[in-house]
Amino acid sequence: MAEEKAKFLRRVTWCDRAWYQLCRTCCQVSLDVLARPRCDGRRNVPKSGPVLIVSNHQSYLDPPLIGSRVTRRLNYLAKKELFGSKLFGALIRSVDAISLDQKGIGFQGIKETLKRLRNNEAVLIFPEGMRSLDGELNPFRKGYINLAIKTSSTIVPMALDGAWAMYPPHQKFPHFCKPRVRVRFGKAITPDDYKGMTEEQLHNLVEEKVRELFAEIRIHPPVTNTEPKQRLEEPAEKSAGTNTKETAEKPAE
Repeated sequence: MAEEKAKFLRRVTWCDRAWYQLCRTCCQVSLDVLARPRCDGRRNVPKSGPVLIVSNHQSYLDPPLIGSRVTRRLNYLAKKELFGSKLFGALIRSVDAISLDQKGIGFQGIKETLKRLRNNEAVLIFPEGMRSLDGELNPFRKGYINLAIKTSSTIVPMALDGAWAMYPPHQKFPHFCKPRVRVRFGKAITPDDYKGMTEEQLHNLVEEKVRELFAEIRIHPPVTNTEPKQRLEEPAEKSAGTNTKETAEKPAE
């Protein structure tokens, strides 16, 4: 049993921890000035044990925004292509990011994530699989549920909003003059809480919690086309009614 457990352990040196905390502090100071994030519920993140933080994904700013709000060292998943960049690739390697091949099965990335959770570490994951194109939530993929169940990890649902307005996918550089970002961590879902649940039930529960948190902090409520359409139709109806009335009142020649 001891040998089997030792197989999953990995050593995080004091140097690794010090570098991560330095990067985290730099991000925190910079984002406090530029993005002015408002954060609630950060105490819901356990200080020890395996933790899976599940969040929506709006922009490239999400990982540093979330990581700088949590005092605990987080592990991040990044798509394999990002490691090819000299500067950014070196940065994410230095904070020990996990490479994930999104074009294939991504077995190595999943295996490494399992290893870190079994080592009682915390992992940040975006189950949407990609950044939102419009700032709204996309349907969640279910793969992360299996990771939590296999490692008996605590799941912390969370949501953020405002990052998309600052740095949407079609924009090359962020605009920090936008409204402040809001970040909210929900109540932790422990292994005892989801004991006896199926993967489908747990998946639905987590997604529901993230959507509830997102609705609570929503800065710009989604605009539907129903109201404008009704407003445009009303004058037409009034105009039609007026023309009919005028025609009826007009004496026959």
